[in-house]
Amino acid sequence: MSLAGAPGHGRWPSPQLIDTICLVAITIASAMPYLPRLGFYSDDWGYLASFTLALHHNSLFSSAASIFAGRPVQGFYLALLFQCFGLNPLGYHIVGTVVLAASIWLLYFLLIRLRVARAQSLAATLLFLMLPQLSTVRVWYSAGQITLSLALMLVSMHVQLSFSRTGKSRTGKAVRLELAIGAAVLSVGAYEIFAPLLVGFAAVLVLFWWRSSPRDSRTRWWAALSCVAAAALILAAIAYKVLLSGRAGPIADPNRYIGGLRQLIRPDYDWRVDSGLNIFAMAQAYFWAPVKGWWTGAISLVRGRSGFEVTVLAIVIAAVTFRRLVARDGDNSPEPKRLLLVGVAAFLLGHAVFMIVPYIAFTSTGIDNRTQVAAALGVALIFTAILSVISIRRTMFAALVALITAAAFARLSTIENYWAEAPALQQRVLTAAQTDLRDVPANSTVILDGVCPYHGPAIVFESWDAGGALTLALGRPINADLVSSRMSLTPKGLSTSIYKMPDFYPYSDRLYVYQPYQHRLVHLDSAAAAKAYFTTREATLCPPGYVARGVAV
Repeated sequence: MSLAGAPGHGRWPSPQLIDTICLVAITIASAMPYLPRLGFYSDDWGYLASFTLALHHNSLFSSAASIFAGRPVQGFYLALLFQCFGLNPLGYHIVGTVVLAASIWLLYFLLIRLRVARAQSLAATLLFLMLPQLSTVRVWYSAGQITLSLALMLVSMHVQLSFSRTGKSRTGKAVRLELAIGAAVLSVGAYEIFAPLLVGFAAVLVLFWWRSSPRDSRTRWWAALSCVAAAALILAAIAYKVLLSGRAGPIADPNRYIGGLRQLIRPDYDWRVDSGLNIFAMAQAYFWAPVKGWWTGAISLVRGRSGFEVTVLAIVIAAVTFRRLVARDGDNSPEPKRLLLVGVAAFLLGHAVFMIVPYIAFTSTGIDNRTQVAAALGVALIFTAILSVISIRRTMFAALVALITAAAFARLSTIENYWAEAPALQQRVLTAAQTDLRDVPANSTVILDGVCPYHGPAIVFESWDAGGALTLALGRPINADLVSSRMSLTPKGLSTSIYKMPDFYPYSDRLYVYQPYQHRLVHLDSAAAAKAYFTTREATLCPPGYVARGVAV
């Protein structure tokens, strides 16, 4: 790998252009089986309810700014999408797919500009696209800012690269520096997990620039000052987010870091309930789960369980991938060792922010996999380097990547199909509620009972999201929660928690428990009424699911 410019090609269209067309087409095609059937999930309902109320008061963007004070770019982006599409989910998901396609395009060309071999660049980008760590950001409106942050990070890296190769014109360098810093700050303002990658990329560029410049050259000091300025602004943005959100906790407390070190090497770490960095959970989520998923996807294709549409698309994707990878087109020789080192570095930097904010759960398919997208860049590079090493010939490398891509697509389609099926389950509850809860006063609290919170990794209703959904369905503010194993009866009310945050619902004439499938609504105005209900109710059998992970599939 080198920081020199990409090789020039006299042919039109260039091999790289054909690759990018194929990548964008594969990104869009991979979304087609599930995209039209997606809906809203989890946090989406609360945001949509708040945005709907704010829109009526002409305060949409100011409301978004207050809700997303720690991530202002996320707030503006989600509010802008709401203004464009309202309560129609299709528009949101089309935009999300377009942003993902743009990110894939930017990633491929960044690798090409860094002189990674064309075949390796294409393979790494495809493997990244199909990793299960991207399954949630493909379908969840509330996670759309992550692909936006990824795209902005890649834009910043491209401009940084152009900045390092610009001639001596200070004006040109200043413009590029401003653009690079601006894109980086916007990326951090949308989501923070890519910030360490941005700082690391800038530091490596400056190191190469410093080494290649004469010792007495002003270029060296210009490079150093530029890096310091960029890093300072990015770190200031991170500090702003950490202090404003309060999620980092007591940073100066040494015990938290000692505890974090113990957590890092705990062999009994339970991915279902534990959170925090852990090497065993990392290996499971990032490496074993994708490999196991490739095998599952391949078996699904061979046995005809994937469905006609997915099978045809998988064959087409594999054929296009193989054709592009075997085409030499003046490709430079592969450098798997350097690619492996870069992949490991990206993997480590992708977790760096969680040394400060220790809230990461390792799951390959639940909603918490959204925090793993930055590290997934490194995973894709590592897998590519390994495939390059074990492949005796170019055709073997092409065949392996093509088969893995097809199998990964089949696996990804299975995961996303759960999300595509969940809206029908939600609608059944909301349709019943529009009739059964028509007399429930505004600002009442409704506890849903008999509703399974998860359909595979997809969230039907998990907790507070039910309140936003009922508010929109009934046209008046409703608070809500779900009966779960975390809920208990107390003499004064119902006690529950989620994400380690407690909630308490005191008995009153505005507290109800509601079974939508039985159309049963019960007042919980006293401890006696609550005891009578919960001792006689028939418990619903749901597959075992876990907060932010859902049901393992």
